Amino acid sequence: MNKSPQQSSIFKEAWNNMSRDIEKILPTTGRQGSNKKRFILWLFVIELVVFGVAGKFLYDWLSG
Repeated sequence: MNKSPQQSSIFKEAWNNMSRDIEKILPTTGRQGSNKKRFILWLFVIELVVFGVAGKFLYDWLSG
């Protein structure tokens, strides 16, 4: 695996990739820095809650 010189961390690369993907679906007014970061943060929190609730119900269902 070749590591590009400008990327010092896999986390920065993942953040940049996620930001680029999110930017494609955001309207032009939501593409500014603080609005985009806030949107990504809320999306992450909602994702955690949804997966947590779904995981709890799946665990309860499988464990009887």
